[in-house]
Amino acid sequence: MTTKRLARLLVLTLVLGAALAVLAGPTLANGHDRGVVGKQTLLAAAATYLGVTQADISTARKAGQSLAQLAAAKGKSVQGLTDALVAAGNAAIDKAQAAGTITADQATAKKAALPAQVQALINATGAGHCSGSASATGSHSSAFRRR
Repeated sequence: MTTKRLARLLVLTLVLGAALAVLAGPTLANGHDRGVVGKQTLLAAAATYLGVTQADISTARKAGQSLAQLAAAKGKSVQGLTDALVAAGNAAIDKAQAAGTITADQATAKKAALPAQVQALINATGAGHCSGSASATGSHSSAFRRR
């Protein structure tokens, strides 16, 4: 390849990369592609429903207790917890759609997948499933990054 061809290929690659970055910007604006429903959003909803702090949830999970078990210990129903988390997730999805960061089709797909993701979070135990900040206002998540 000639130097001119290499330069053109490099410029084309950079332009395409920049275009992809612009298109993905709303999703990746915070340095991550974590879907729309962040784990911290769901944990905040769980803490509110259960009447505990996220630090309490983290402590319980590190001790091997699931959110379902914590709900039972707090005299709350698992179905009520599930409903609260799905409602919080749906609100986050609706907000992202209204902001234009996802399409209506993406919102529909995310809402369809949400109940299974919530169940996985509710039934998970151990510190590996509850990583990140224990603050009630944290915004990072990793639970739904991979599908």
